[in-house]
This record gives sequence, C-alpha cells and structure tokens, in this order.
Amino acid sequence: MGKLVASGYEITSNPSRAEMIIINTCAFIKSARDEAKAVIEEMSAWKKNGKCKELYIAGCLPKWIKETNSQGLLKNVDGTIESIALFDYCTPRIKATPPWTAYVKIAEGCNNCCSYCLIPKIRGRLRTRKLSDIIKEAKLLAKRGVKELIYIAQDTTAYPKLAELLKKTADISGIRWIRLMYAHPAHLKDDVIEVITSEKKIVKYLDLPIQHVNNKILKQMNRRYQLEDFKNLIGRLRKRIPDLALRTSMMVGFPGEGRAEFAELFSFTKTARFDRLGVFTYHREAGTPASRISGQVSEKTKKERFRKLMRLQAEISKNKNKSFIGRTLEVLIEGNKKDWYFGRTYRDAPEIDGKVLVKSPRPLNLGEIIGVKIIGARTYDLIGVPVPS
Repeated sequence: MGKLVASGYEITSNPSRAEMIIINTCAFIKSARDEAKAVIEEMSAWKKNGKCKELYIAGCLPKWIKETNSQGLLKNVDGTIESIALFDYCTPRIKATPPWTAYVKIAEGCNNCCSYCLIPKIRGRLRTRKLSDIIKEAKLLAKRGVKELIYIAQDTTAYPKLAELLKKTADISGIRWIRLMYAHPAHLKDDVIEVITSEKKIVKYLDLPIQHVNNKILKQMNRRYQLEDFKNLIGRLRKRIPDLALRTSMMVGFPGEGRAEFAELFSFTKTARFDRLGVFTYHREAGTPASRISGQVSEKTKKERFRKLMRLQAEISKNKNKSFIGRTLEVLIEGNKKDWYFGRTYRDAPEIDGKVLVKSPRPLNLGEIIGVKIIGARTYDLIGVPVPS
C-alpha cells in the first residue's frame, strides 16, 4: 500500500470506487482459503458493476495455487502479487490498523516443519530482520503516535536476539505496550522470560500455541516437545509473572486422536485454565506429512470435540473474568457507541480476544489508556467505569 501511494495511487476502502482491487490472502488452513475464494468472487463482481478494471490477489494464496496446481481460482483474476521478501524500515508504509496500534514483523518463514502445516512450503525457511532495522521502524511508528507495538512472525521466539530487541524497544519514548505473539513453546528462552518479567512496558501476556498435549500426537505433529516440558514452562511463567495472561491454541481431530488422547487434552485444559484459548479442527492438507498418517478422524467427531473444548473454555473464561470484578485495569480505548466505550486491557490482543465495555458520563479520547474499575463480567468481556483521573 505504501509503495502504491508513493507511486501516485490513491487508496480507497470502497470497492465501488476502486479501479484496481488487490485482495490480501492467507492459505495456511482451509477456512482461510475458503474465505479468500468468497472474497475473490465478491470483488470480481465490481468488474461488472463498478469502476474496477483489474483484480489481483496477494499474500499466501498465489504460492499455494502454484504448489497445488489450483489454477481454477484465477479465472476472475488478472494477476497475482507474490512476495515473501523481508521489507525494511525504509519501505513506504500505510497503516491499516488504528493509529495507536501497529504490527511489526521481525522474521519471515519457519523452520519447524510441523507435520500438518504448509507454512515452510508457502513462506520458505526462516529469515530474520536486522535488530537495528526493526528498532528504526519501531521509533518511526512511535513518532506517528503508536502506543501499542505487536511483534509478530510465524515463530517470534525463533528470533535469535529477541531479548535484546524487547529491551531496546522498551527504551523507545511513546511506546506504552509491547506485545509478543506466536511464541513457540520450545523456543521460549530464559533471557526472554526475564525481560518480559522485568520490563514494565512489555505486557504480561504470552501467546504460546501448544496444539496438543498427548505425547504420541505431539511426536506425530513434529512439535519437538512433550507434555512435561510444557507443564514445567507454564509453572515457571506463572511463578515469575503472577498476573500473566496465557493464550494458547489447540487442534482437535489430528490423525490418531482417539477418545483417550482427546480426554487427556480436555483434562489438561481443565487443569491449566488458560486465560485465552483458540481451538481448531484438523484439516487434511495435501502435501503435508500428516495427510499420510493413518487414523484420520471423522468430521463429525472433530466438531463434537471442538464444541466440547470450547464449552469448557467458556466456563473457565467467565470465572477468570469474574475474578477481576473490583480491580482497576488500564484500558486502551478503541471505539464508542453513544456513552458506551470499548477497549482492551493488557490481557487482550486485537481482534482475537475480548473487550472491556466502559460506561462513561464524560467523553473519552480514542487511543488513550485510562484506569477502569471493573464492575461486571461476561464470558469473554468485562464491564467497567473510568476511575477519576
């Protein structure tokens, strides 16, 4: 987007006005590809009913199409934009997120080769950005008013100088929150944990996708850790960071997951009591080692296990939220409707976690971080009122 604007193009979010439409896509899982297909079909209609003359797709789908020879998806598309190169801080940039939040990618690609995953085929092997380059970008974003910086990659904890990067980012004036996403449990080192513990600007929130807990399943997934490793990691984290919010993701229906294996996953979830949990059903991706494993699970069973795990997490989430009633939390205000505002605490990543609904008799500024006293709790959201400033 930044390069287009630098070349003289005008960006619009209204497809009826656009002369060129570019669809950014994800292809890692079937649901993402299905969404991309639906959007391609929707946007192609503007070539008949709008001003659109050219339709392009970018992101991961072009590479997936090549890998799987799925050229039929391109029947309404004029071309593809395929790039997996790392950009630098000099690359022109248009922020598509709110002014106060920015994602910063620190690496591209992945070396983990989990047996169910297409990422190494689509995005290639791990390549990391220079630390100095990332810091320059972070400083530029801070000057533009960004308060929350979110570091992302396919595997953020594979970044070799992550602890140093976090320390240097915490020294940047204007940045209030630093958030770390997609941290592979096997790569989370003590020096990184120490920085998260000691630096006030680093929010006490960690996204640790574990996928499963049964050792047989973990081995078949090629996750390179076992249940005891993860139990020990959680214990260390919660001991050192008492208010830590832990998010994870789990996969149900992986080949070979019988009743006993799922029961172990369910029992662990009940005991571990994660603050945030995403559950996915396994999809048999052509070209992955997992697609050739015997013991494929039926779609009906996958959906049943998905619902059972999510019902359990809903109960855990509601009880966790109730424990915050009476406490005062910092909330980043992001929107409003009449005299109700909504925002996020340190426990909430954008778009994937809950919100805080704030009843305020006085106007609040979007993008400000204020103290909010929690007076109510829902399954995933909190309700509060501003504390006197």
